[in-house]
Amino acid sequence: MTTIPDATFDPSTLQRLPQLSTGHLAPGAPTDRSLRSPLTPPPTPIISDNSGTPQDKLTVSARQLQNHVLQPEFLAEYVLGDELGSGGFGFVVSATRKSDNREVAVKFIFRDKVPVHGWANDPQLGVIPMEIHVLRKVQHANIIAFLNAYQDSKFFYLVMELHGTPWSASNPLLSKNNNNNNNNNNPTNISMIEAMANATLSQQRLAGASSTVSSVSSASYKTTSSSSSLTSLSHSGSESELYVEPPKPSLLVRRTSCDLFECIEHHSKFSESQARMIFKQIVECVEYLNSCGICHRDIKDENIVIDNDFKVKLIDFGSAVIIPRPQGKLFDRFYGTINYASPEILKGEKYRAESAEVWSLGILLYTILYGEVPFNDPVQAISGPYISPRVRSSSECLHLLNWMLAKSPERRATIEDVVSHPWLTGISMSGSA
Repeated sequence: MTTIPDATFDPSTLQRLPQLSTGHLAPGAPTDRSLRSPLTPPPTPIISDNSGTPQDKLTVSARQLQNHVLQPEFLAEYVLGDELGSGGFGFVVSATRKSDNREVAVKFIFRDKVPVHGWANDPQLGVIPMEIHVLRKVQHANIIAFLNAYQDSKFFYLVMELHGTPWSASNPLLSKNNNNNNNNNNPTNISMIEAMANATLSQQRLAGASSTVSSVSSASYKTTSSSSSLTSLSHSGSESELYVEPPKPSLLVRRTSCDLFECIEHHSKFSESQARMIFKQIVECVEYLNSCGICHRDIKDENIVIDNDFKVKLIDFGSAVIIPRPQGKLFDRFYGTINYASPEILKGEKYRAESAEVWSLGILLYTILYGEVPFNDPVQAISGPYISPRVRSSSECLHLLNWMLAKSPERRATIEDVVSHPWLTGISMSGSA
């Protein structure tokens, strides 16, 4: 979920750029991922229920929520579970929806950390984070689905579907017959969720109190489908509202990641046909966003969750932007991750988000195919060839890869070129390389 802060890029800092590329913001995790050394979430902390628990033993979500009174209507509907991830602008926690026992993901976005470019003026909801605005607008099989949203004085709560297999060698969900995509049909998962819910509920108490927290009306925010037709963003502060104590930090432990980075680490490498299946979904998703005038601007393996059947979904739209049509827009600030930044961005030039996105897709394809990044440093990305793959690929595959990683944006493939490329469509190129 990491993005580089909103700041003008200075080419003079190229020597130290590899150290700026961060992955999971796990405590103590290394920051240089250019060599693809495995990064896994920290081990589950051992936390006692005593009030004297050291703060450094708690996850980010536990530290933030242990003394925070959550939005009442959210608590009436959901029970918090594990931490799924954290970053500079917020953190993500699993939750169980009480009405149907469905497990979801909840992103807590710090109100005071949303950057200037990260806000959107929604015609129905007013000024809200761009991520919520975009996810409400889009609906695609390979984009994580918006379910609901709330707010209080400290956070926006973005409730989304939970997708993906936790990629750990010891995880029983890696069994092909035990697909994590069907949590509600899995007795083991249901037992785990129920135990979590019961443990949390046993620690909650209802008490009449005056609510001092801004809230979102459940009547106006209730949804019946992932497309979610919201009509208004209202605030309530009734004297009769009830509040519930947040769950104790011992429940908010870190869960193994479900993202494509961890999946690649687990598999070491994919066959070309597997890589094609994964990449085709991502490309079709990006093309759909492009047709909506939306650019994600932080395409990378960590922002793609994947399940045991290799079905992927794009997440983390915190850096997304709506491109004005038909004139387009040139950008002079960088949003994203250095290892995926295009040459024009690295040189400090003005750039078009659409062509920079195709470069990021090229980096992603190389990573999926070969299990490592194609460039050792930004200087090589600007002027050098990518690292020669140790695995042979078809001529069609290499043609697409080279086209997407063209140094000049004018010579680079467009997203339409990528979607219709023979490597993805199965049409022979007869001699192209």
